[in-house]
Amino acid sequence: MAPLYLAYTSRINPSGASPVLTVPQVWQGLQRKIRFAQEFVKIIESCDVLSEKDGVVERFVKFQAGLGPKDSAKETVVSFEPAWVDFRQEDGTTIRNVVSDGPSGQPEDLHMTYIFEFNLPDLPEAEREAKEKQLKGMAKMAVESSITVIREMVVDGRIQS
Repeated sequence: MAPLYLAYTSRINPSGASPVLTVPQVWQGLQRKIRFAQEFVKIIESCDVLSEKDGVVERFVKFQAGLGPKDSAKETVVSFEPAWVDFRQEDGTTIRNVVSDGPSGQPEDLHMTYIFEFNLPDLPEAEREAKEKQLKGMAKMAVESSITVIREMVVDGRIQS
């Protein structure tokens, strides 16, 4: 196995975004994402919660064929309110969703970062480069689609202020 480390950050409230999301709203969205990941990340086909105890969620996610880092994964999910959520897979892969302030500390300077530590099989260099390119695109899409879906859920009332 060979590790691959990636991170992608996006501004949650870029100029003109409406409504402006707050940390509590983003946190509610991340908590929903734990249980209904397919609503937030389109390459996730299904998400089944296996157990939930003392703030730790065990879940099984299935990715769309050929689009995810693997076909499926069993994950242990731990939340660290209001800053981040860790998704730990059985093979050691870890994904962290982080909500952070920018320098101004204002809602318009709120950011979301997804940090990925993938454990990939040893691949020839050309295949590894192609996989890395695919995963970088997936990381960008995952962050941006999560923000978009959280905003939609605030607008339609699934997430309250």
